[in-house]
Amino acid sequence: MAGGMNLATKYLREVDERWVSESQAALVTGNAFEYKGDQTFVVYSIPYAPLNDYTRSGMNRYGNPNDLSRNIQTLKVTQDKGFSFVIDRGDYVQSEFVSNPGKCLARELREVIVPNYDRYCFRTMAFSAIDNGHNATTEVTKANAHAMLLNGIEHMSDRNVPIDNCYAFCTYHYGNLLMQDPSFIRNGNSSQEMLKTGRIGMVDGIEIVLVPHSKLPAGSAFLLVHKDACVAPRQLEEYKTHEDPPGLSGTLCEGRVLYDCFVLDEKADGIYYHGGQPVLKDIPFITSATNPGKTSIIMNMEKEKDTNKWYYITAEDHASLPEVTFGTAIDPTSGAWAGAVEITGMEMEITPPEGHTRIKVVEVLRNMKPIGVSERKLNIG
Repeated sequence: MAGGMNLATKYLREVDERWVSESQAALVTGNAFEYKGDQTFVVYSIPYAPLNDYTRSGMNRYGNPNDLSRNIQTLKVTQDKGFSFVIDRGDYVQSEFVSNPGKCLARELREVIVPNYDRYCFRTMAFSAIDNGHNATTEVTKANAHAMLLNGIEHMSDRNVPIDNCYAFCTYHYGNLLMQDPSFIRNGNSSQEMLKTGRIGMVDGIEIVLVPHSKLPAGSAFLLVHKDACVAPRQLEEYKTHEDPPGLSGTLCEGRVLYDCFVLDEKADGIYYHGGQPVLKDIPFITSATNPGKTSIIMNMEKEKDTNKWYYITAEDHASLPEVTFGTAIDPTSGAWAGAVEITGMEMEITPPEGHTRIKVVEVLRNMKPIGVSERKLNIG
């Protein structure tokens, strides 16, 4: 049992293909710097010399020569994640062998690792754009959606960012507004084809990529990114199985993932973010059945900021769950959200009242105003 079977090696090709094909952030998160396992690596950039007036007498006629310095950006990989699950031998047999390790690895990548990687990368890019003043918050409508995109392109072009190899990661909400914008329909590239097929594709030289709202920061409209602005080292370091460990009839599966996303100092102008939209994002979470007929586990969520909080509330059906309105604070002590319970970790076991079949989770800021919400079926054992 020691060490187990390394499925990262056994399924390496499948893992890499799934990661690249399913990750949308991978379109722009290059891995130009070799990652050899060291936690920290550096990027060097060389500044330029000033342009002086040429002097026709004396020494140093071209100007005072100084040594070119070098700027150093230190990048430290911080995202060190692990996961563990059990494939009970009885469940494996009775489910007609659908719980084999390869399928479980694919599911873990598709539903957990890749979405978390994308969310982290997009959040890193958006926060970098905000920190550098490359952002806007004008509310997008169907009358100005195309103009807002052109503003972003203009902002980047004025800073010498080549538009070739730029991508616009858009929420579906923004995409719907863009498709209704008369200016876009008249002037967008291949507009007649888009009218027929509904595909967006290339717009004003930018590749449009529609992204689920849950992957982008709350209030997102679109994120313009040049493919060379970021690097994102990623490794599936290990994924192992332990057959029949003590106390278990079946397989214990464990995995570990190392990744990060960095915006390069010299290419930070290659990211532009349009946010501040009055739209609630979808919170990614699932419920997992535990004790028969009694308890459930809420899991697989990630806060947008450490200062945010999650709350959940359950009900017998959808109609009985309280509404969530953008800009309106919730109160777990009174009103429609009275009795809501704070979720304190990535996993939380709950015992809902008998007869409850639905659950709603909300993410709120410090002022208790929601930025995201989602509703799911309440899976109970």
